[in-house]
This record gives sequence, C-alpha cells and structure tokens, in this order.
Amino acid sequence: MMDVAPSVRDARAESSARADRSHYNNFDAIRIVAAFLVLYSHQFALTGRPEPSFLGLHSWGGLAVIVFFVVSGYLVTSSWYNDPNVLRFAARRILRLWPALTVIVVLTAYGLGAWVTALPLGDYWKHPATLDYLRILKMQIHYVLPGVFTNNPYAGGVNGSLWTIPLEVRCYVLLALAGLLQLLRWRTIWLALIAVYLAWFLFKSSADVTGHVHYGRELSAFFLCGSALFLLKQRWERRPLAWLLGLGALGLLLWWARWRYTATLATLPLVILYMGTRSTPVIRRFGRWGDPSYGAYLIAFPVQQTVIFYTWPTLGFAGTLMLALGVTTVLAYTSWHGIEKQALKWKPSKSKIPEKNH
Repeated sequence: MMDVAPSVRDARAESSARADRSHYNNFDAIRIVAAFLVLYSHQFALTGRPEPSFLGLHSWGGLAVIVFFVVSGYLVTSSWYNDPNVLRFAARRILRLWPALTVIVVLTAYGLGAWVTALPLGDYWKHPATLDYLRILKMQIHYVLPGVFTNNPYAGGVNGSLWTIPLEVRCYVLLALAGLLQLLRWRTIWLALIAVYLAWFLFKSSADVTGHVHYGRELSAFFLCGSALFLLKQRWERRPLAWLLGLGALGLLLWWARWRYTATLATLPLVILYMGTRSTPVIRRFGRWGDPSYGAYLIAFPVQQTVIFYTWPTLGFAGTLMLALGVTTVLAYTSWHGIEKQALKWKPSKSKIPEKNH
C-alpha cells in the first residue's frame, strides 16, 4: 500500500507550530549569509580576479546558489502541502519573485543605465538593447545595457546573478504540474520520480560523467533533493545523527572514487536542511529586521559594478567590497520592507497560516 504524503491537516499543524515559535529556525540566517556570499564571490570576478572555489568544484557564489535551491525545494514543497491548490501556489510564487524583480529591472534599465551610460542619452533611450533588458521579466535574461560599464574590469555585465531566476521558476512550474497531476498526493510516487530524475542526472548529465557542469540540471537536482527531504523529514528528524553520518560516509566514499560532484549532491542537502531546521540562539534571530536575501541577490551585482565604475582602482578590492556591501544591505532591506513585504500581503490564503518566505 502506498505511503500517503503528509495530509494538509498535518502540514498545517506543523506550520502553526513554526508560527508559534516566531520563525525560530535558522533559515533566515542561511539565506542571508548565502546572498552576501554571492556578493563576496562576485567581487573577485568583477575586479578581474578568479573567484575562490569551494572544494575545487564551484565558486563560493555557486555554493550559495546551491544552498538557495535546496532550501527552496524544501520550503516550497512545504508550502504546497500547506495548501495544495495550484492557482494559489502560483500566485504566491509570482508575488514572491516578480514585484521586486520588476522594480529592480526597470530602475536598472531606465535609472542606473541612463545615469552611467557612455552613450548620448537620446541614443541610449532609443537603443533596442535598452528595451530588450525588460525581457528579463519574461525570463529571457539579458546581461548588458548599451554603453554601460564598458570600461569596468568585468566589462559590460550589468546583472550576472539573474541567470538562476528562470531555473528557479522552472522548478516551481515542475512542482505545480506534479501537484496538478496528483503526483504529490502519494509520497512514494513523488519520491520515486525524484529518484528517477537523480539517476538519469547522475549517469547522463553529472559533471563527474560529462566533464562539465550543466547548471540547470544540477540545480534542479538540488531542488528535488530539498523536496524529497521535506517528505522524509519525520524519518531523518528521528535519527539525524545516523542520517548525517551515513550520508557523510557515502560522500567520502564518492569523493575517494572521484565522483566529487555526486559526493556534494549526496551530502550537502541534508547538512543545509538540518542546519536550517535548528533553532540556534542569535542565529535564529537574523531575520528579526526582515529578510534581505532576495533583494540582496537581485541588487548586489549592479551595485558592485557601479561602485567599481566610480571608485576603481582608487579604493582597491577591500574598499569597493565594503562600500558595495553597505549600499547593497541598505537597498536590500528597503526592497524587503518597501516592495517584497508589501506584495506578500496580497498572497491568497486558504487559512491563517503565515507564509512569509515560502
């Protein structure tokens, strides 16, 4: 007999318990650290240096993106089971992503770009690439604006972080389709489908096999691992040390066998989610002033390029990094309180379950 997925009632009870703890887990801290880790990693590339690597596999910014996808897979799957309605699910995802993205893309194209472009302003307004930049909102990512940052060490790049947003949306669409087709109703079916995808990925698309990273497929694998670990939470929460040691041993064995990307896929998701579901003093309070992680992710790259445009090489690496960090922090909190938090007030809700960050 198939193992039925957690009922809506059980998921709501779990969400209510989380609400009673006033967000007393570590997910806010993990997201915030990951967002600013992207900024730190990009600072090397934007000043003409190689980005530092994590275990020789990904940059530290790449590791941060993996963290985002694992956490997203876990929390968005939780959100579905809290209210398994595809229209409300879609509305929540849209309200979480597009309002801040829209404001930042428009202001970048018609505010920042117009301010720093090397072209005459009239030519900038009429240039087709300026209007093309708005196609980002249709998930068609454009990285350049005419005459913008052309003399920076990383010439021409306006916002290199946005490539992950369509991949995230694709994962949301996949989960919504699975829910619409009733594939999420039984945990055994959804876990089996995830296992099929992971097997295909590992033997056909993994960098351990192909020699190069297929980022879309790899990040989808991490997202699905987060989703699977939500369904398996009752099991690994009962014996977390055994699960961590078991997967850690598997990871070491895979690393020794030179399946190193596979080793990270086997070990990182549970480590990230175990840390996220803890309630650590001080760390659990990172989000008490709001969640600047998404805003920082969207804003940091153009802020860094602007700081470098005006102050490089005078301020040097550390000076431009600290200035960009300060400006990004202020703008990210402004985005949360002025745009994201306001948009989330419009989320449709079947119950009174708060869902601030899902």
